[in-house]
Amino acid sequence: MLMTSLCLADFCDRVGEIVSRRPLPELPARIAELLPELLASDELLEPAQRTLPPHGYGRHAIFVCPSQSFSLVAAVWPPGITTPIHDHRAWCAFGVYDGVVRETRYAPAEERAGVCYAAPVETVACAAGCVRHLPADGPDIHAMHNPGDGAAISIHVYGENAARLGPNVEKVYSLMR
Repeated sequence: MLMTSLCLADFCDRVGEIVSRRPLPELPARIAELLPELLASDELLEPAQRTLPPHGYGRHAIFVCPSQSFSLVAAVWPPGITTPIHDHRAWCAFGVYDGVVRETRYAPAEERAGVCYAAPVETVACAAGCVRHLPADGPDIHAMHNPGDGAAISIHVYGENAARLGPNVEKVYSLMR
């Protein structure tokens, strides 16, 4: 399938070049710069990649780099769903393809009795076309929420193979009160 704005193959080739030539701390921001053009394509996802699962949110693989150095995933968010507060095992850049996804970023606060706490520092409502990235070399704690009454879809570029990583969650945090 040829996309009208940026061919998926071209996007993946460009991401592969960045991953192979740039230092790790630069990857998420550099890749985030490429995402708006990809998000503008109405033909990016197949109908099956837009479907909601019966429970939770859906994760649909779009592409896994043969070198396992990055992958693309479509996340389909049902109305009202919120992820736990979490950080990641691999770097991430993402953008909203359809709907609105609210992202709240957190700073690590403290650990008590084996429970890790985090405090909110920023909340951004991201509409279609909005792109964000998490730092590869610092705290990357956030939660995502679909505040709308319809499904929302976000496209995530993860370091490594997303099928092997699973949801890419390193640790789950509790809200600092």
